[in-house]
Amino acid sequence: MQLTMTLPSSTGMCVLLLVSSLLLWEHAVSKPTGIVSTKDLYDRVVEQSHTTYVLAADIYHEFDVNFFKRSWFTDRMPRICHTASIHTPESRQEVNETKTEDLLKAIVNITNAWEEPLKHLVSAIPSLSKPSDDMLKTTNAVKAKNLVLLEGLKTILNRTQTVYEETDSPVWSGLSDLKSADEDTQFFAFYSLARCLKRDTHKIDTFLKVLRCRVVFNSECLF
Repeated sequence: MQLTMTLPSSTGMCVLLLVSSLLLWEHAVSKPTGIVSTKDLYDRVVEQSHTTYVLAADIYHEFDVNFFKRSWFTDRMPRICHTASIHTPESRQEVNETKTEDLLKAIVNITNAWEEPLKHLVSAIPSLSKPSDDMLKTTNAVKAKNLVLLEGLKTILNRTQTVYEETDSPVWSGLSDLKSADEDTQFFAFYSLARCLKRDTHKIDTFLKVLRCRVVFNSECLF
């Protein structure tokens, strides 16, 4: 009998990425603190966050090139990002004055708040006119990496021996617009999500790099 092998789909690849990465975090948690260093954990989350930001920027750029309409800014008010209610420092001084545990909590809350919107963002792509395979693959990758990053952040937070209670995620109210039969309404909802995703992933990436400097190298980073 002849055996054939098929390559996994983009969704399958994202699942494999997610499972393998989660196993790394489970390994880190199950081992004594001295086995997997805090430096290694920070290196991993910084790598994940930076890659996630680059992918989110790619999604925004592709949508901007193919679907953006300048009339939106005369006909519609830009949406406030659903994560705006999560307090984060706005300046370098505020970042440096924020406790490590508090900054980690804010990053965890933002990451957690994107779990549901990313699911719907992936589902909405096929309904766009002439969506590209790259956009679907990239958005699936961001969704998977967001979950991986969340587990890594919780692992680091646990090492600080900080009691963390998950609060309800900020309400994202854009689902009806994202599913709207009106193309312009749907596109604007997609644009709003892509813009906020780029903003938040960049914020997370910046904060984690600052924390790595502070915790691992005992110094302050410029950002």
